[in-house]
Amino acid sequence: MSRLIIAFLFCFGFVDLLWAQNEKILKGVVVETNPKGLIEPIQGALVFWLGSGNIVVTDSVGVFKIKLESDKQRLVVLAMGYKPDTILVAGKSNVKVLLLNKNHLKELIVSHERKSSEISFIDPWKTTIMNEKELFKAACCNLSESFETNPSVDVSYADALTGTKQIQLLGLAGQYTQISQEGMPGIRGIATNFGLAYTPGSWVNAIQVSKGVGSVVNGFESISGLINVELHKPNAKDKLFLNAYASEGGRYEANLVLRQQLNDKFSQALFLHGSILTQEIDRNKDGFMDNPLGHQFNVLYRFAFDNKKGWITQGGVQGLIDNKTGGQMGFRTGFNDTLTQQLYGTQINAQRTNVFLKSSYVFPQQRYKSIGLQVSGSNQKYDNYFGKNLYKATQQSTYTNLIFQSIIGNSNHKYRTGLSQQMDWVDESLFNITAYSFKRQEIVSGAFIEYTFSYKYNFNIVAGLRCDYHNFFGWQTTPRLHMRYAPSMQTVIRASIGSGWRTANVIAENLGTLTSSRIWNFQQTFTKNTVYGFKPEKAWNAGLNLTHDFTLNYRKGTLGIDYYYTQFENQVIADRDANAQQVLFYNLNGNSYSNSIQIQLDYQPIRRFDVKIAYRWYEVKMQYLQGMLQVPLNAKQRAFINLSYLTKNKWAFDLTTQWLGEKRLPITLSNPETYRLPEYSKPYFLVNTQITKSLKKKWDIYLGIENLLDFKQTNPIIDAQHPFGNYFDASMIWGPVFGRMTYGGIRFKM
Repeated sequence: MSRLIIAFLFCFGFVDLLWAQNEKILKGVVVETNPKGLIEPIQGALVFWLGSGNIVVTDSVGVFKIKLESDKQRLVVLAMGYKPDTILVAGKSNVKVLLLNKNHLKELIVSHERKSSEISFIDPWKTTIMNEKELFKAACCNLSESFETNPSVDVSYADALTGTKQIQLLGLAGQYTQISQEGMPGIRGIATNFGLAYTPGSWVNAIQVSKGVGSVVNGFESISGLINVELHKPNAKDKLFLNAYASEGGRYEANLVLRQQLNDKFSQALFLHGSILTQEIDRNKDGFMDNPLGHQFNVLYRFAFDNKKGWITQGGVQGLIDNKTGGQMGFRTGFNDTLTQQLYGTQINAQRTNVFLKSSYVFPQQRYKSIGLQVSGSNQKYDNYFGKNLYKATQQSTYTNLIFQSIIGNSNHKYRTGLSQQMDWVDESLFNITAYSFKRQEIVSGAFIEYTFSYKYNFNIVAGLRCDYHNFFGWQTTPRLHMRYAPSMQTVIRASIGSGWRTANVIAENLGTLTSSRIWNFQQTFTKNTVYGFKPEKAWNAGLNLTHDFTLNYRKGTLGIDYYYTQFENQVIADRDANAQQVLFYNLNGNSYSNSIQIQLDYQPIRRFDVKIAYRWYEVKMQYLQGMLQVPLNAKQRAFINLSYLTKNKWAFDLTTQWLGEKRLPITLSNPETYRLPEYSKPYFLVNTQITKSLKKKWDIYLGIENLLDFKQTNPIIDAQHPFGNYFDASMIWGPVFGRMTYGGIRFKM
């Protein structure tokens, strides 16, 4: 595979050389003189022949290339804020253009209605950017609830007791999606199952969702996609942001963000979050709380420093305590209670701290060249129980990433290279009939290089390669290739292919199964210096997508079509089909793949009224002991529509409707007939709506309803009357448990 990447680099460099030889090209640079008298390049200047429609744009170092035309002699150079210039070109192959700043530039106000979610036409990988406007369409109490208006990411419950939400991308479970926070590792390891609730939605400034394999610079764990979370910056405009929330489910939250600009170089911010769940509610009368009780306290301090000479440094520290209690009505917390009382209960006690530091330097005289360092560390601790199943775990992690970026000759050839290291110390203990204890120290050290070739505005190719050494698994190679072609300014086609690999955190990623009487059965032989005795999970992902902007009745719209295919070389299987009283864990022996197709239409039929429609089709199958089966609890078909309307007097109306098709349910034939499930679940609609009123540009008041049609899964818990019996199972969740819920809140900015 490494030879393949080298061949790609050679071929595209050779093609660029041929183009340069076959065309007569005028090369040039556009510059200015700064107040200190130094020459600086002008990026984004427009260059064209007088009387011609062929326009080129200067790159980050002010360089341009334009085809010589025999009948054209005068070259026009335009840049905003500078006096335009027209120069006579006669027999020249290289020119240097010096533009002058306008002495008296009148104020120009450019008004643009920013979309709530956008797709960049320039990036070689397709990325949907959900900004604050999109996040405000729903309550978004935490990260797991921030995707209700995004048709690409699916959100579901892990079980009927703990209230834990998990995501899916391309039809694959959330652990195959790499989650980062501002480009550094976010939720991973033993925090995979619960960690999405550790980022309050009010702290989030934007979310970037990319499908398929990402850049090798970001690591090796991305298989189905990458979700990067950008928090509010310390130097943002608003000095104070407050959000308060309450729901009829007994959930109350308060979030506060305070910013301070100490001087023109240093700024800092304090983020505070507190939430409680107070009411025992049992709407389906099965004797169990529909939502757990509990509380969370979360605090983050971050700073930013910019010396205005190329050095930029950001850092922060976060601490969190999260406690949740669920189970039968009347159950109260206490480790001894779950062993002595007749009532079934669940308890999640989580503590987390993490620190991060990012520092970068851009060379003033060579702005295309930069070097950056990313460092982070985290400590995660759990003390949980689910009935009589006990789980304790700790994980300390450190991450270091050194990145250097520059060009080769000119900005058509860019590269990024660097070194990285990920270290994890994990200590887990599980009691499920049998007592298990797992300790491991994983050290992954690697190097990467990524080359980007650009031709004009319409063609890019990014070829990347990582080589990592894992202290258990040895050398692992991760090649990735992305291509972008824009046949017009309105259409872009992207393709990608590459691999990803990861360590399966078998217990943490299947904790929902512990809310049952199932016995865990590990099919692998435990050996020293391994991860539960399993091989690393590895998969290849290939994707093709088209994005097209159009205008209909003077209104703009976007059409997107995606196809992605994922093929696993190895995977750890959690098999709930072999026996309804057990869950079997074993390495894949056969085929496992995912096909994903999505069609999405965004359109604004009238001003301030946005319509987003999407349809998704998944085929996700895996080789089980019983044969090739569709992955359970995964809808094959899904439809989505989001309607948003903003009135002139700042009333915002949002309505999101999802239709989820039938899902295959795990086989329960070994249960008595009373406790057997059908082969498939029912299709259903899930409707959420919210109304927001803005007052004086500072206050927002919002009122919403989740699950407006009040759809609930019938009997979400198998044999709820005998929670300590052989057939009890609260993990067979395919639909909502709580039903309709009304909420409201306020937001304030200053």
